Formats: sequence, structure tokens, C-alpha cells
Amino acid sequence: MAPKGKTNRREDLKQEDIVQAVVIADSFNVRFGPVTRKHPRTLLPLVNVPLLDYTLEFLAASSVQEVFVFCCHLADQIRTHIKNSKWSDSGSPMTVTPVLSDGCLSVGDALREIDAKSLIRSDFILVSGDLVSNINLKTLLDDHKKRREKEKSSVMTMVYKKAPPGHHSRCQDDDVILAIEKPTGQLVHFQNTQQEKKYHIPVDVFLEHQDVEIRYDLMDCQICICTPLVPQLFTDNFDYQTRDDFVRGLLINEEILGNTIHIGVVKDQYAARVSNLQMYDSVSRDVVSRWSFPLVPDNHISSSDKDRLIYGRHNIYLSRDVTLARGCTLEENVVIGSGSTIGSNSSISNSVIGKNCKIGENVTISGSYLWDDVVVHDNCVIETALLCSGVTILGAVTVNPGCVLSWNVCIGPDVKLKVGTQLMSEPDVDEFDGPKDPATIPDVTPEFGIKSKAFSYADPCESDDEEEIILSMWGIIIESEEEEELSSLGTGSEDNMSQSDSPPPDDTKLFYSELLDTLQRAKEENIGVDNQILEVNSLKHAYNIAINDVHVMLVKSLLDLLLKESGAKESNQLLTYLKPFLKKHLGLLKNYIRSSEGQLDCLQAIEEFSIESVVVKHCVVKIVHNLYEMDLLEETAIFQWHKDTPDSDDIQVSMEIRKQVAPLIKWLKEAEEESSDDN
Repeated sequence: MAPKGKTNRREDLKQEDIVQAVVIADSFNVRFGPVTRKHPRTLLPLVNVPLLDYTLEFLAASSVQEVFVFCCHLADQIRTHIKNSKWSDSGSPMTVTPVLSDGCLSVGDALREIDAKSLIRSDFILVSGDLVSNINLKTLLDDHKKRREKEKSSVMTMVYKKAPPGHHSRCQDDDVILAIEKPTGQLVHFQNTQQEKKYHIPVDVFLEHQDVEIRYDLMDCQICICTPLVPQLFTDNFDYQTRDDFVRGLLINEEILGNTIHIGVVKDQYAARVSNLQMYDSVSRDVVSRWSFPLVPDNHISSSDKDRLIYGRHNIYLSRDVTLARGCTLEENVVIGSGSTIGSNSSISNSVIGKNCKIGENVTISGSYLWDDVVVHDNCVIETALLCSGVTILGAVTVNPGCVLSWNVCIGPDVKLKVGTQLMSEPDVDEFDGPKDPATIPDVTPEFGIKSKAFSYADPCESDDEEEIILSMWGIIIESEEEEELSSLGTGSEDNMSQSDSPPPDDTKLFYSELLDTLQRAKEENIGVDNQILEVNSLKHAYNIAINDVHVMLVKSLLDLLLKESGAKESNQLLTYLKPFLKKHLGLLKNYIRSSEGQLDCLQAIEEFSIESVVVKHCVVKIVHNLYEMDLLEETAIFQWHKDTPDSDDIQVSMEIRKQVAPLIKWLKEAEEESSDDN
């Protein structure tokens, strides 16, 4: 029966033509700290849009007509959200029905409940309610149905995406090694590698299948196309608690049950599940950087017209009624919701600010997520942190990486939170001891400030290791106080070598070598800029290279490639190739050299490479001038670099390079003065 007030959009469809989907909206086996105590995780905002809406938007784009959203924990909030969303409008492209159930503890329990209610009548798509994807499932669905016509034993198609190990969108919890029968795409071995140091593939896999391919370069998209038999198989076997249990069970009992699993592989499409804070950060960055297009901040996924975001250069997204004070800086990858204000001399980079937030003066926010109605007073620093709605940060507070402040927490003034601090606005309640006596609850927690309203959150996981908990949630490696002291020591003793004296780490050398090979291959195979950027990003995450080092090594590798391509032995020969070469690689450079800091890294790289190459040394002024003319470098960055004291082993050569560039500096300053006079 169609919901009241709706027309039944399925009346003119045959039952077998209806595409169904099951969305598991509960937070089984995920770690979000104190954030999910009062709110379902699938309703948490990702770039100011509830996670669940990304999943539903993906299913609608894949022509799904009927969706069942299974929810247990705080199910009323999910049901209310669906009821008030566009998915309940008469013009919705699909019906979305919440399925409420108490006492489910796993995906297996959820599918057994789905089977008991007899909701599935055709092949269906199984996903979690925290999936962000732009994959078009039509081809995969067609392949699945064709395979089913030929092989009745195939009960599931698992969707994977090609992504190298270490890729930022690959969750470590889902890393797997697969053995696949190449001609048919049948999965013949499945092993999760998270807890394993050794990989064991039974010899029977190779004896029973002629052409077997071992894959570790595939990322689990957490999308499965299932037959109606799958919920029944979960019902028949109560040992299946997770999807992985189900897969392993079917592979072990294939000869007995006769059921098989196949995989589908996608390449140039996006899919990632937000299963912990590390993935929340990673997926948010991808959405802001538009890897998930058309699921991007300015595409009006579920917000009202008032909250619509406008896209600008360097991935800056602003609502129409945002207030920016004079002197504030929005560097790159920044989203600011409607009604928010940013004070003077404040700097924001790689961060998402929700609606109606108030940011004071001289505030620095980087790599952080502030939800709605957050207030940050003057002179605060917030780095790689999550601040839920209603949080207040009083003056001169430093929020260090990995901190999570739950709803309505207030801290400060003049405090510095330790790395990985997790706070709630109410004291943690032990489910066995019951609620605490209000008279025993302190009004203020002095360690978090004299005006604070904050209480520490104790993670209920098995591990007592604080560093392990923070690492599993954020992926942040904590440096101990002793290590910090050692790293801050000067170079007074012979044992403490300066960073410039020590050889570069092996990972850095490998990254540079791989980067050079990537650029060389891009030239030989005529690979486009977008794919080059994708490969560079993959290398960055695979070798864990800081973005500043990426800037430096990218510029150096391009200069290296320029020398090799031109074969120049003298500067005059190099100048012939210089401008066309820079124009050809300008798109790649502009993707990375965007901020003032990135421009200084670029100039530093040119200087360092020039010290090693006499040919490039005599062309520095032309290189800098060309990059300025191409709008990659700005006057302020060039002036700053020229003014700074050289930070190199060979100061004499660095000063010679600056002397060469002096005429360009003079010309730029004169042009700037003339422009000021004209105005």
C-alpha cells in the first residue's frame, strides 16, 4: 500500500523490475566517541548534510524505487528525519520506509528481521547508512541479473573499487586480500588483513580453479547486490553476524550449499563509508574537493534555498548570508554555512563551519569540523578537531588534534586541551550504577577552564590504551612529551644533527622516485591532468608525505623532468623549452600550489634545485617570472621569499640566486606602485 498522500509509483512496474534497497542505519562496530550518545550517527552532518541523505541520494541516482531503512538505536529520530525530508514528498523518485526494531546487535540481526517481515521480493542493494558514493549501479545490476540467468548459484555481487594500499579513502578495517576466478569474476577466497601479519591462501583455491587472480589493490565499497535468498541464509545460520561472516561462511560451504559470490570492479567512480572519525575527515575532504561529484556542497542535496552554498575558487563554499570581517582569511577547502560570522584577522583552512556559528577575532581553525551554533571567542586555535552543535570555546583556548567536543560543551578561558581529549556536557553515566545525584555533579571542571561545562568521556571499548583509542578514531599518532622535548632540542651536541644534515627518509626518496616515474609515464601515455592528480594524491597517502613536502618535491620533479626532456647543457637551450613545458603542467601545479604557504614551498624548491643544477640556476629569474605571468605565484610570496634569510647549506649560492632575481623584484614593486598611483 502506498503511504497516505502519495501515488503508488510502482503500479505500472512488474515486480521483477522494481529495484529494492536495504539501508542499515545503525552504528554497528563503529567508533565515534561521545558524538553518538544522543543522536544516530547516520544523521550526523557531513559537510552540513546528514550522512543518510548522501546514501539515499546515491540510491535514487541508481534508479532504486523502494528503500527500507533499518534502524534500532534512536530509531525515532531517523523516522522523524525521513518523514520531514524530501524523500516523503509526493514527487520523491522512490519510497523510503523506516523499519524499526529493538534489540538488534549486528547486520545479521537486521537482515534476519528483514526476512521475518518478508519485505524483500526481488534482487536488492544492501548498503550502510553512512555511504557516500557516485557509482552508477545500472551496469552492475544488469551484469548481476544476466549472471543469475546463467548461474542460479550466484547469490551476491560485491562491489569493489580499484585503489592502491594506503589510499586515504581505504578504511584500514576493511582492507582485504581477494582471490578471484578471472574469467567469471567469482570470489574464491576472502581474508580481512586488519589483524593479520601473514596471509594464508589454501592450495585448493589454485587446484580447483584454473585462472586465479590475487588482488590487494581493491577497496571495499560496502555495496552488495543481493538475491532474495541472502536474508534467508542469514536466518538459517545465526553465526552470521556481519557481512564478512556471511561471505566466509559461503566460501567454506560452497560445495555443500552450492552458493557462490561474484565481484564487480569500478574504476573512475567514488565510494567510501564513514565508519570512524578518520574516515569522516577523509570523506569530508573528498566531498569538499569535489571527488564525489555530483554529491558536492553546492549541489543542494537536502538543504533549503536559504542554506544553498555558492562555489568559489580554491574550493571555498559560502552561503549568501555569511558575514566575513575585514582581514579574515579563507585559504582553501572551506565551507561556511548560512548565518555564520568570521571575525577580523581570523584564518580558516581545510575546515567546515556549520550554520549560525560565531567565530571571533584572531582565531585559527585548520582541518576541523564545527557543526551548527558553535561559538569561538577571540585568540583561539583549533586544529584537526570535531565540535558538535552548541559548543562554546571561550577566549585564548587551544584545541589540539584529535579532540572531540560533544553537544553544548563549554571550555575555557585560557586552557589548552590535550591531544585526543573527548568531552561531554554531562558526566558519563554507568548503565549499572544509574544516574548520578545532581547535587554531586560539579558546576565547573577546573581543568577545562573556570567557566567550563565539560566532562571527560570514557570510551567503553576493550582497550585501555588511550593512544590506541585515539589512533583508531582519528588515525593520529601521538608524540609523547619526552619525544617533543627531544625534537625541540637545539643542535648544540654532536649527537643532535640538524634536520638538513640528516639524510632524507627512505619513504621520501621512494615518493620522489615514484612521482618522477608518474610524470614520465603521463608524458609517454598522454595521461590527463585529472588522472595525474589522482596518482599524486595516492602516492601522498601511500607514503604518508606532508603536503608541504608534496609541494617541494612536485616542483623539483618537474624541473628534473624538464632537464631530461630538453637535454639542455646550457641555460639558453633550457629557455627554449621552459615556457611550453610550464604551460603543459600548469594544471597540475595549480592544483597544489594555491595558498601563500604553497607558493613559498614552490620558490624554495626552485632555489634548492638550482643549487644542484647550474643550468637551472641561470634560469631562475625566467622560471619565477613565467610562473608569475601564469598566475601561479603572487607578488607577496615572491617578495617574502626574496626577503627571507636563505635556509640552505650553501648560503653563498642562495644569495647569488636572490641577486639574479633582484631586477624582477624591482620591476614588480615599480609596477605595484604605478598601479597604486593610478587607483
